[in-house]
Amino acid sequence: MSIQRKLLQGVLRLCVPLLAVLAVLLAFEASLWVTGVAPALLHFAPPSFYQADSELIYSLRPGGALDTNSAGFRGPEISATARGPRLVVLGDSYTYGHQVDYPASYPAQLQRQINREHPLEPPVEVINGGVPGYNMDQAYVLFSTRLAKFEPDWLVIAIEPKDLAGASVLFDLEGGELVPVSARKNWIYLQLWLRTNVPEWLRSTHIFRFLLGRLTGSDPFGTLPSRDLDHQIDWQIRKIQRMLERLVARGERDGFELFILNYPDRLALAAGGDYTQSTYFGFPTSILGPRGNEHMDRLRDVVLATGAHYVDAMQIFLERGYDPEKIATLYLPDDPHMTPRGNAVLAELIADAIAGSPPRS
Repeated sequence: MSIQRKLLQGVLRLCVPLLAVLAVLLAFEASLWVTGVAPALLHFAPPSFYQADSELIYSLRPGGALDTNSAGFRGPEISATARGPRLVVLGDSYTYGHQVDYPASYPAQLQRQINREHPLEPPVEVINGGVPGYNMDQAYVLFSTRLAKFEPDWLVIAIEPKDLAGASVLFDLEGGELVPVSARKNWIYLQLWLRTNVPEWLRSTHIFRFLLGRLTGSDPFGTLPSRDLDHQIDWQIRKIQRMLERLVARGERDGFELFILNYPDRLALAAGGDYTQSTYFGFPTSILGPRGNEHMDRLRDVVLATGAHYVDAMQIFLERGYDPEKIATLYLPDDPHMTPRGNAVLAELIADAIAGSPPRS
């Protein structure tokens, strides 16, 4: 047998399985096109607003979202050197100020309220470190790696029921200690990376959109300790305890006070403070399950045990006896986020809380 014939046979043996795979992919693509595949369930915003982030899973793209500064945070540019006392606020979309102009977000209103009601000289500067969807793992890493350098006098972290779900995992626990988990193991990181780096021709296929949608809400590398919700929440609370202990110790060393704000979840508030009623954007699944109130009580006790200040906005709202009509003025229609008025009330509560803790510097 000639060398040319052997070479041709080798090429054919290679091409036949490749052509078979290609035929299967083309048939799958055609079937998705004919049947009408459901739109891919993607992370909540396009890559023009968010970028895959190897430290934080994802982060705001500098200049991508409205009012985003060059450092990738919502608000005005942050000077390297503080002119006066600084306050850093961390959290998710409630802190970011979803669906309200930046001046109406509670961090922006907090700056105005502090400087009006509790004036200092020079005036206080508030840095909004809120990023939609962030949980405590991400807030902790964000402060440690990017915001601590601004040397705040106060650090405020807003928490809410979603923070106990443990979806965005950046830490595990081993022997009671925090162990870093790669951000690249998260489905949101994978989606954003693929949507940014895969060629346009491939991104436009039905197969790509179908497979991308299958990533949503998954745990592709098994970073969660269990599928059992109560187990996940217990694990997340123990992680939060270690993070807060570290932040309190860092505050004592670097000269800042730590405040934890319990954001008043709208559905729980309407149910008289019952966290078993908390759902994510109205989906018919409780975020915390039937033990939701027990979990939130334990979280409160953990916060207080670490020595952090606790601003329980939920309890304050309940004590004020807000009726449904009043609650409707504080939240956006059919949305868990707050109106400018609701943001103003949160700003007032935080301003009053930190008034009793003057800057150490």
